[in-house]
Formats: sequence, structure tokens, C-alpha cells
Amino acid sequence: MSDIQCPVCSSKLETAPTPHQKYDALTYDCPQCGKYVLEEFADTNRELYDSKQLISAWIRLQNKRGNNGPFISANFSKEDWFKNLRNMGFPQTVNEKLDGLLKAYADIVRDDYDKMVKTIQHPTLISDIAGKNYEEIKGLNRLLAELEYLWSEPSHPNEHIRITAKGWQRIDNLLKPSYSSDLAFIAMWYDPSLDNYRESVKKAITVCGYEPIIIDDVDFNDFIMDEVIQFIRQARFLILDLTCSPEIDIQANSKVIRGVRGGVYWEAGMAYGLGKTVIQTCRDDDCSKRRIHFDLSQYQTIFWKQDELTTEIRPFSSHISNPTFTERLAQRILATVGKGNYIAPG
Repeated sequence: MSDIQCPVCSSKLETAPTPHQKYDALTYDCPQCGKYVLEEFADTNRELYDSKQLISAWIRLQNKRGNNGPFISANFSKEDWFKNLRNMGFPQTVNEKLDGLLKAYADIVRDDYDKMVKTIQHPTLISDIAGKNYEEIKGLNRLLAELEYLWSEPSHPNEHIRITAKGWQRIDNLLKPSYSSDLAFIAMWYDPSLDNYRESVKKAITVCGYEPIIIDDVDFNDFIMDEVIQFIRQARFLILDLTCSPEIDIQANSKVIRGVRGGVYWEAGMAYGLGKTVIQTCRDDDCSKRRIHFDLSQYQTIFWKQDELTTEIRPFSSHISNPTFTERLAQRILATVGKGNYIAPG
């Protein structure tokens, strides 16, 4: 244990920060926040101190989403992620923090229903709920115990806890999936340049046990958006591709074509609003990557290149070195959604 404190949450670091190989910055590994890179002199900024709870929660969230080491620049207060911290959905009310903490305990326990959790050993709980400190966790534990969601060991009240049957019922309601089928909806640009992508994504989805749905493959008589809404409601998850091309202004009808895919943003918003899992992909080119809007740039995106699109997937029973995009997508589906029951015909 070093004597150095995390500049964000003030926790003592187990190891000293290390110089970053590329930037004039230090890489921190905080027991509460997680890993992050902080540019030199950023820790002297008053705004970092004033918003440290939310910044710590943001770092923790980035780590959980696979961004193991988000970069915080010296001018972070001018960046979009910082300006929108209070609109990112971190727990704010007591009820939100109670539910968030209960779900965090479920993540720790998993299926070991008799497991006793010593909260002091899990400093990440503080950032999981955008909390102030360990004392707040103890106070919330007491409230959860009064609700009969937690049981506390008498010798260590509100510190050594176990989830009760009533608590598991509450967790089940909080995490209850909102799907009714093994459908997977694909929101993408319907352009011939993405034909190989289309087949690659379909293959990844079917291998994982789901039926891929692309709206232009479906025969229907009703209004197209009614069909889109219906499929998104039914879908287990949504694949969202953000690939686009430079805008073209067609003067004949005064309509700008190509550009950012406004339709997929609409579909993503609906899916997120319904609590669906959304897996983002995008072609690995500067045009597409620069046009990803801030609202979705917070989420991890699987980038792909044309030469790694394939309909061949190696067995996952052994380690796959240098996985293709199709294999990476299939692995993400299995990791975040699980295996479905759909069997492709033939």
C-alpha cells in the first residue's frame, strides 16, 4: 500500500501511478474508481474536486464497459463527457442509490446465495452508486436491512451483509429482461457497401442462437415504422451500426443524403428506453468515427474493417487468437446477452 492518494476519490493507492508511454500523464489503478489516465496538472483543477463523486462513478462505469483506462485531459472541464456528467443517469435519489447498491451486491455474490459480503473489502461499491464515502454505504445498508433486503451479521451491523430472499426478489424485478423472443434487431445503413457487414452480423447472431431481423428483409403491408417499433419491442437485443459516408446535398430535391444515420439513433434511443441491450458497431474509418454523436460515444463500440468481415466462426471451446469482427461480435453477444434458442433453418 503506497502513501499516494487517488486524485479523484482520495483513496489510498495500492501501487504508485506509472508514467504513460504516449502522453505526459500518469496511469492510476485506484481500488475505488478503477484504472484511468490523468494528464499532468489536471489534478489541481478545482472542478475535478467539486465533481469527484461523479467523475469516480464515470471512471468506474468506463472500466465496467471494457474501457480499461479512460483518459482525463488537463482541460477535461471543457470536454463533452464532463459537461454531461449530471445527465448520465448516475444514482441521485435515495431510492436510486438503494437499488444501485443492491444490484452491485448481486454482481459480487452472483449465484452464491449464502455469501457474506464484507463491504469494507469492496470500495468499488462507492463508485457504483456515485456515493460520497464508506459511511454512506453503511447508511444505505441500514436502510436496505430495514426494508428486509439485507441481513446483517449482529457482530458487524450494516458491514457484513447477506442478501435476503426478499432482496433477491427485488433484484429479480430490477433486472427482469424486457424481451419476448429470440429476435435480434439490426439497425444499419441499407447501402450495398455494407452487404458483407450485413452477412457477417447475421452469422454472429445466428451462431449465438438468435434470429437476425433487418427491416428491409421483412415483407409487410403496414407502415414501416410500426413494424420497426414492433420488432424492437420483441427483440432480445439490438445491433446498432453507426457507419456512414460524407453528406451529399442533392439540390434537385433539397435533401441531404448519406451522412449520419439519424434513423439508427432513433432506434437506439427506443431500445435503450425499453431497457434492451444495445451492441454498437462502426466501420473503422475516420469519417464514420468522427460522426458518432456524444450520446452514443460514451458506450463501447466494436470497430470493424472490410477485410475482417466473414461468415466463418471458429469454435469458442478454445482460445481464439486474432479474432475476426464476426467472432468478436459473437463473443460480445454471448458475454452480455447469453445464448439463445433459435436454430437457423438448414
